[in-house]
Amino acid sequence: MNIKKTKKTKARLIKAVHSIIASGDKASVTSITKRAKLAYGTFYRYFKDLDEIYYKAIEELLFDLAVKLESDLKDIYPAPLRVYVTWYTVIDFYKDKNTATWLLEHPGKINQAFLDTQPMSEAWIQEAINDPKLPSFTKKNADHYIKVRTYLFWMYANALKEILKGKKTVDVYSELMSASNIFNFSNDTHHLYIKKSIKYFEENLSDWSKKRRKEIT
Repeated sequence: MNIKKTKKTKARLIKAVHSIIASGDKASVTSITKRAKLAYGTFYRYFKDLDEIYYKAIEELLFDLAVKLESDLKDIYPAPLRVYVTWYTVIDFYKDKNTATWLLEHPGKINQAFLDTQPMSEAWIQEAINDPKLPSFTKKNADHYIKVRTYLFWMYANALKEILKGKKTVDVYSELMSASNIFNFSNDTHHLYIKKSIKYFEENLSDWSKKRRKEIT
C-alpha cells in the first residue's frame, strides 16, 4: 500500500469527522466518506469502526493544539506558567457547542489523548526543575502535578459542561485551577500564575484560537 496515499486518505477521513462534528451533523461511516469524497468501503481499509476514528480525531485535535503551543509558548518564563496557559487554551479551543458536546460523549478517549500529549508538559516541568533561577520548584512539585493531572483530565469534562451552560472560559478556567493547585504552590503564587496565564492568553492566543476553530469547520 502506498504510504503517502494512505496518510492522505486517513487525513481526509479524520478531517471529515472534524467538519461533521463542528457543523453539528451526525457522524456515520456514510456521512464521513461522503464528506471526504471517498467510497464507503474506503473507511474500513483504515479504521475498524467509528470508535477508532473518533479517538484518532480527538487525538489529532489535541496534537494540533500541542504543536501550536509548543512553538508559541517556548519563550514564556518561567516554564510552569506554560502549563497554566495550556490548560486555559485547551478549555477555550474546544468550547463551541458541537465540538464540546461531541467530546463529552467520549470522555475516556479525551483522557487517553491527554495522556498521549503529556510529553510536552513533562519537558517543561523538567526544565523548571533544572532552572537555577527557580530553586523553589523541585521534584516534589513535579510529582504533585503527575498525581493531580488525572483529576484534571476528568475535571475537563466538567469544564466543558460549564461552558455549554454559558459560562465564560475565564470563569471556568479560574474555578478549575482554584480547585486544583497543580504544582502545590503557595496560594499567592498559584493565583498569580492563574492571573498571568489569563493575561497571556487574552493578549497572545485569543485571536489564534478563534481562527483555528473556523479552519476546522
